[in-house]
Amino acid sequence: MGTEHARGDGRATALVVDLDAWPLSLDPFHVVDFNQALVLDALVDPLTRDLADGPGTAPSALASLTPLDGDRAWLLRPAPGQCWDDGSPVRPEEIAAGVHRAWGPTCLPLPAAYDPEGTGSPVVTRVVPDPADGAPVVELRSRLPLPYLPQLLAFPGAAPVRERPDGGWTGSGPFRPVRAERAEGRIELCRKPSRRTGPGTPDRLVFQVYADRADAFAALADGRLDLSLNTGLSPGEFASTASRPGATVRGLSMACQLWVHPGLDSPLATPAGRRAFSAGFDREAASALLHKAVLPLSRYADLWKSRETGADAGARPAGPLLPGRLPPRSRRAELTLSYADFAPNGEASALVAADLHERFGHPVRLRPLSYERFARAAATLDYELLYGINPAPLAHVAGFLTGFHSTSGQARAFEFAEPAVDAALDRALRSAGGPDAERAWREAEAVVLDHAPVVPLFQVNSVTLTGPGCPAPAVAATGTTHLDDLTRTTVPDRDH
Repeated sequence: MGTEHARGDGRATALVVDLDAWPLSLDPFHVVDFNQALVLDALVDPLTRDLADGPGTAPSALASLTPLDGDRAWLLRPAPGQCWDDGSPVRPEEIAAGVHRAWGPTCLPLPAAYDPEGTGSPVVTRVVPDPADGAPVVELRSRLPLPYLPQLLAFPGAAPVRERPDGGWTGSGPFRPVRAERAEGRIELCRKPSRRTGPGTPDRLVFQVYADRADAFAALADGRLDLSLNTGLSPGEFASTASRPGATVRGLSMACQLWVHPGLDSPLATPAGRRAFSAGFDREAASALLHKAVLPLSRYADLWKSRETGADAGARPAGPLLPGRLPPRSRRAELTLSYADFAPNGEASALVAADLHERFGHPVRLRPLSYERFARAAATLDYELLYGINPAPLAHVAGFLTGFHSTSGQARAFEFAEPAVDAALDRALRSAGGPDAERAWREAEAVVLDHAPVVPLFQVNSVTLTGPGCPAPAVAATGTTHLDDLTRTTVPDRDH
């Protein structure tokens, strides 16, 4: 058993962070998993960073972003000091490649109507001299206004990466991988020179999987774990965890949704039926019954509103869960409600199923799936109903809406085409920044929620816990945090 001391002793420092499951992948080109995004954020250097104290972003690997021509052009000035593992500098052309990846299917899928050549990106980039000082900058131009580009570039999949000849890749972040043992549930990274590396950066960053939260909390108590970022807690676990001294509760920009497969023998397959469900399902009461493990969400724009989410936020007594009961016209067929089998999805799905049976006459069979199977079911539309969490942190409400444009792959798979939705999304996508763009996206959201086969239900809540000697991190709405800035004052004995 080796002992690692704080940097003040002149010896190595380490920070151990828990994951509740092994990441689905560590592919920076396809980010679909919260655990994946957490690890990738330590390996790459995002172009912008989400603010920890509210919605919005700040430049990170970019020194600045300057909008031009009604948000149809941007100048991206790279921040100095960026380098790859071998010490070679990150070139502006490599930053531009990351910008193009921001338009991939897991960040902001663009309807085919705006990508007729199938490039996957609406932008053209080139490296030009900065008009101010002649330094190379990335010039981005688009036929579409891009007022939400800064939020989009905070996605870890948009950070510059360099592919290696062996098929792997390297990032420009403060750490590089040295070991990944799935059987042990352990990923080890080591500190390396980078723009973000500083006096507070640990020498080693370890991600350790604790599938059982009780094991994670025991490891936190005895010093084997420094930081626990929790998004998958049962209602009882959430209530007790949120009340711990030093716990930080944060609503994340991830949404739980009820997807409705078109063609069901159910009112839910119609806009009127989904409106009736949405209006009659008491989200506030359901959230209180779940001890605020999730927050009510009726619109995607609510993800970015400031909420009071402290440990005592669930003290208000719950109201009736099923107001406005609608007597079923006849006994309806059994529906299957699929969900990813981690907390609190089971409890939330049971509430949704009870509501569907009580108000709409549908017996509901619950179908828990492993996360991998759930992801495949969602991708292949292998369900009748699907209660799901949008797993990737999305920087803008457009990320939830553009898939319903009739020319998108998602809408085509659903055989969903609605002229009103297309027209509303077209107006929003063509809007420059400011109040006009905000209004256009609010209107587009209202039209999508009125027609598309999906109902927003809840916002994901998280609880962050820190061990002795570890400062509390600032957690952004996307769930990422600056792990490179967290140094323990003491580091106890560890087994690895």
